[in-house]
Amino acid sequence: MRKLALRAALVFLAAAASIAAASDERLIYETESLYHHIVVSENDDVRILRFHKGPAAEALGSDFAQSVISLADPYSLHMQYAKHSMVGAALVESPKRALFIGLGAGTVPKFFARAFPECQVDVAELDAKVVNVARKYFFFPDLANLKVTVMDGRQFVRQSKDKYNLVMVDAYRDEMIPFHLMTFDFLEQVKAKLAPGGVLISNIAIRNDAELYPWALRTYQAAFPTLFEANVPGTINRVLLGFAEKQKLAPHDIELAARGLAGRVSFDYDLVRCAGVYRDVSMARPSKNILTDDYAPVNLMRLRKADEKDWKY
Repeated sequence: MRKLALRAALVFLAAAASIAAASDERLIYETESLYHHIVVSENDDVRILRFHKGPAAEALGSDFAQSVISLADPYSLHMQYAKHSMVGAALVESPKRALFIGLGAGTVPKFFARAFPECQVDVAELDAKVVNVARKYFFFPDLANLKVTVMDGRQFVRQSKDKYNLVMVDAYRDEMIPFHLMTFDFLEQVKAKLAPGGVLISNIAIRNDAELYPWALRTYQAAFPTLFEANVPGTINRVLLGFAEKQKLAPHDIELAARGLAGRVSFDYDLVRCAGVYRDVSMARPSKNILTDDYAPVNLMRLRKADEKDWKY
C-alpha cells in the first residue's frame, strides 16, 4: 500500500515540476469563499489557480493545481488533462450546444467557445468567487456564445430544458470530492440531456486512488454503454468519454477523428497523440460496486485510505 502511494506521488511530483517552482512562484491573490480558499499565483511563464486548505504560502510550488494558464497565450490549454479532454470534441460533428460543469479558471470552456463560435456554451459553477477570479486573473472573456450560471452543476442539469452535444464534468478535487456528481443517478440525468450522438467528457483527479477510482469507473460503465478512458500520462487525471448509445468505435477511429478536428481547429499540441492514449473500458462490472444516491461511501473510503487500511471492492 505504501509503495503504491509513494510511486503515485513520485510520478505526480515529476509532472508538477513543470507547473512552477517554489523559488520563483509568487502569490498575487487569495480569498475565502463559502466553498474554497482560493489562491492565485504565478511565475514568469504561467498563472496558477489552487483551492488550498492551509496558508497560501504553503500552496506555492505545491504539486496540485486546479488550473494553469500560459501568460504568453491565455487561451492555450496548458494542463495535460485539458489537452486530452478536447479529443471528446473531435467525436461530435458540428456541436451546437455544450455544457461545462465546473469552471475553475475557465481554460477549457473559453478555448472551446472560441474554437466553436457556432456553439452555445453554458457553464455551471457553484462558487461566484471562482467566477470573479476567472474573469479578473485568468482572462475569462465575455463572448456572445459563452454564458456562466452560478449554480450547483446537478441542479443546473435537472433544471435545464436543453439538449447538449457535449457535456464536460470537471468539478472534482482531491481534498473534497462532490459525491453527488459521481453517482449513477447523476450520470443518468446527464445522459438524458445528451443530444443524439452527444458525448460526456469527465475529468477525474483523485490522488492515490486505488480504492475510489474503480468505483467511479464502474459507475460510469453502468451508465454509458460505450466508454473510453485516457490515463493521462504523468498526472493523476483520468479523462472518460461516455456515449448514451452503443457506438461502433475503435481507438483508431478516435485518432482519425482527432486528426480531422486538428485540421479544422488550431491546436498548439498534438491532439492525435492525445487520442492515442484512449482505450475502450466499456465492459460491464458487478452492480454492487456502483455509486448511487443511496449508497456512495466516498468519505468512508477516504478515511480508510488515511488509515492505510484495506478496502475491498
